[in-house]
Amino acid sequence: MSPRCLLRRCLLIAVAWNLACGADPPQQLTLLQALNIALTNSTILREAMAELDQTSGQYLQARSALLPQLGVFGRQSIQTNSLQGLGLEIPGLPPSSAQGRIGPFGSMDARAVLSQDLFNLSSIRAWQSYRYRRQSSRLLVEDAREVVALNVISAYLEALRCKATRDTLAQQRQLAEELYKITRERASQGAAAELDANRAMQKVNTLEQQWQQASQSYVAAKLNLANILQERITSDFEVADDAAYGAGTFPERTAAIATALAMRADYRSAQSQVRAAELQVKSVKATRLPTLGLRVGDGQSGNSPSNNVNTYRVQGQIDVPIYTGGRIKGEIEEAEGALRQAQALLDRNRGQIETDVLTAISGIEWALKEVETSARNVKLSRQEVEFTRSRFAQGISDNTEVVNAQDRLTQADDAEIQARYVLGLARANLARATGAAERTYRK
Repeated sequence: MSPRCLLRRCLLIAVAWNLACGADPPQQLTLLQALNIALTNSTILREAMAELDQTSGQYLQARSALLPQLGVFGRQSIQTNSLQGLGLEIPGLPPSSAQGRIGPFGSMDARAVLSQDLFNLSSIRAWQSYRYRRQSSRLLVEDAREVVALNVISAYLEALRCKATRDTLAQQRQLAEELYKITRERASQGAAAELDANRAMQKVNTLEQQWQQASQSYVAAKLNLANILQERITSDFEVADDAAYGAGTFPERTAAIATALAMRADYRSAQSQVRAAELQVKSVKATRLPTLGLRVGDGQSGNSPSNNVNTYRVQGQIDVPIYTGGRIKGEIEEAEGALRQAQALLDRNRGQIETDVLTAISGIEWALKEVETSARNVKLSRQEVEFTRSRFAQGISDNTEVVNAQDRLTQADDAEIQARYVLGLARANLARATGAAERTYRK
């Protein structure tokens, strides 16, 4: 099979899988619906949950070393023994004689055994370390939710931007078509040159091309959003929720950074990793200490289940490591290296959080000014279009002024749409930077 045929078959299989397993997004997809769908389907979140399950399993294994271990076992055997093998010599009995063998006889033993470490500091520190690791993984699940929320908001904003551009171009194309009709009518009456009609039609065609491109961009943005939602890949839905642009002003910089360091799940997870690494170092160092243990067994012993007596054993045990061939030293160096790595990651995380907060706040400051300026410019551009159309209708000028005014209106509209998009994205980034993306947009 050729590579092209193989690729086509793979694409068909992927499409069929989406059609069979994926659900269609709602026809009018709100931001809240998008967030709910993504937080249900997200593979990023599923991976974080799987990591939490693994860490929880490791925590339970570490805790089990501190708890009593209870087991029951039993055996029944028929056996023979050699007296000479037991070190018993009978005078006058040849070594190869069958009389030197005892048995066959039955042997049975069934009992319950309880074991418990009375003192093992290494196991205690290891359990505490895994408890912080589990806490770190749980916080990473919260952080994954924040990442998913930001991805959805960003994709939704992009779809809104593309839709606004498409709709604005459709309105401008309608204005251009009206101008062409007026120009064509005036040219047929001899009140305008054929060049004016040609120029007006060029403007219509240009806006038609831009509208087609914007329509395709909107389709691509919706497909990307559907992919993030892990729904069936389709563009058969609309976005129209202005809540994605956010609202309100921004907090003071120092307060925002303090809030981020207190709330960001990834930073708190890194702190838990540092604490877990510190406890792991203590756990390894504690392996040099003696350990105390207790083992208790009680049960029946005899030659058969019906012929036995009760026996028991209580055993205390102390283990003192004296020489381990450098194993403990190597484990300590490994644990201390992991601790330094965790501390470096925490410091890097802190710096990144401060950068994220300050960048988002600066972006909001700039975008607010840009939205205000672009809104004024759009108003002036619309007034210019009306003035130039009036002058052309009165025969004071040709339609060059009108076409140029429409160009400036197109630029002004695009600048306003882009400014609103940047403002919405900056607000979303600030919510993510302070660890509040899901809470802010999923009200």
